[in-house]
Amino acid sequence: MDIWNFFISFIVQSIQFFTYEIGVGEALAIILFTLIGRLILMPINLLAMANMYRNKKAISAIKPELDKIKAINKDKPSEIAKSTMALYKKHHIKILDKNSAINIASQSIFGFGMFQAVQQIVFNSKFAWIANIAKPDIALALLVGAITYLSMIMMPGSAEQTNTLLFVIPAIICIITLINFPSAIGLYWATSSVTSLLQSLVLNKYFHRQEIHNAS
Repeated sequence: MDIWNFFISFIVQSIQFFTYEIGVGEALAIILFTLIGRLILMPINLLAMANMYRNKKAISAIKPELDKIKAINKDKPSEIAKSTMALYKKHHIKILDKNSAINIASQSIFGFGMFQAVQQIVFNSKFAWIANIAKPDIALALLVGAITYLSMIMMPGSAEQTNTLLFVIPAIICIITLINFPSAIGLYWATSSVTSLLQSLVLNKYFHRQEIHNAS
């Protein structure tokens, strides 16, 4: 717990350093620190996204075999799961590899750290249309929910046939959470989600160019 408390203290002091020493506003201090944190985590995040994209392409390639498995075992869900995993193993498809696991862990640690740290700081300033970032703002919550939804559907590994609820539910959870917490947390969440969205857009464009190049 000492390490975790040190981490929280580091975040708090960093945000306060940007505010009191550099002279940026409290909201901009949160945004700036979030961007720096996401920049540090970007290499592992990009590797995880690339792995998701490769898995998506590999799964698309074996779709006829997957459909056959489902047709043969339509009343045996356990057999479908067993045969599907065997097929994935045969084609070296790993849904959760080392990079993906590290990415999830690092993003979670950074996110929970920011969540706790921001709640320890006493804010009393406005930002954009938000009168006080120490209080919840419904408009910000809705905006962050929309950005979260977009960042998820734009991820390189998101399959076209994925159930929309898998993207909608996290966005709804995001909105419900943010209407009950300070807008300062929403600013962190918005910055993080926008960063993820931009990364996805860049990677999607890169992979699209790669596909065109390989096809030519």
